[in-house]
Amino acid sequence: MRILALADKRPPVDPAEMARQRRVDAVFCLGDLDRAWIESLMSLHLPRFGVHGNHDPEHVLRDLEIEDLHLRRTRLTGGLTAVGFEGCVRYRKDGVHQYTQKEARKLAKRLPAADVLLCHCPPLGINDDPEDPAHIGFEALRDWVDEHRPRHVLHGHVHPLPGQAVTRHGDTHVHWISGAKVLDLR
Repeated sequence: MRILALADKRPPVDPAEMARQRRVDAVFCLGDLDRAWIESLMSLHLPRFGVHGNHDPEHVLRDLEIEDLHLRRTRLTGGLTAVGFEGCVRYRKDGVHQYTQKEARKLAKRLPAADVLLCHCPPLGINDDPEDPAHIGFEALRDWVDEHRPRHVLHGHVHPLPGQAVTRHGDTHVHWISGAKVLDLR
């Protein structure tokens, strides 16, 4: 299955055009995407899934006809399944799509097993920054990945140093997305 994954910064070209040119089967939005950057996705006649980032307005996914996968599982082309987990670790009292580690643990208990995890903030210890409260990973997602061993984790939110991004956690392929990336998921 070929997908276009988007997160955190403006794609280098129009994402709908990129999806058409690269003949993707689906689009995954991983949060913190300005509405103007991704509005063109509405013109595509293919599945679009996503999770909110900590800088996203409340209903941007619904408004752009992107299926919100937060705490939900769906079947993808080729028989793969995907689930989602929105937001990041709370670092501001008034932050939208932000959760304490305790709140995230409670939510993650409802997250079903799947082949692919879409998340804005990564699991703890996977491309996160433990020194920065705004960019630390979710403990509960790390536990979920260790228990369910998905084939793929796709995330945005963080800024690993060049050449230091984690690409595997056990048997799980980890894909850090910043901007746009086309991936073949098996």
